[in-house]
Amino acid sequence: MNPVAPAPGRAVRLMHFALTAGVTLAGAVFIMLVRFQGLSLGISRDVGLILAGIGVGLVAVASTLARRRIPERRFDQSPDAFWSNPDATGGAITLWALIEGAGLVGWVGYLLTGATAPAVAAVIAIGALLVFRPARLEGEGT
Repeated sequence: MNPVAPAPGRAVRLMHFALTAGVTLAGAVFIMLVRFQGLSLGISRDVGLILAGIGVGLVAVASTLARRRIPERRFDQSPDAFWSNPDATGGAITLWALIEGAGLVGWVGYLLTGATAPAVAAVIAIGALLVFRPARLEGEGT
């Protein structure tokens, strides 16, 4: 029996959801550990500020440079045909991976220091993932 691959549009949406849910869940766990369990490794808050800056910087790079690598969808192109294009799929995965990395850097900074700045950077990254959702990337060309 041959497995049937999902349609490209559905696969991309599922991947985006998994990345967004993963970084959000990691943040929820880290918040519970720091705020409710009192776990913080007590590293200097300066480290938290540095990691927050790295996180925000990654979001900025992804939003400008990586976003440019995703072609616009032609008006006569279906979403599945758009996501079948390796340039569109590869560009979106690069964009989302950079943003997810930014979120994880922020959450790790929060866990290490208990500082608010890296947590804010992580929330900014989650917001960027929501802004660059598949429907928006495929709809900007129409």
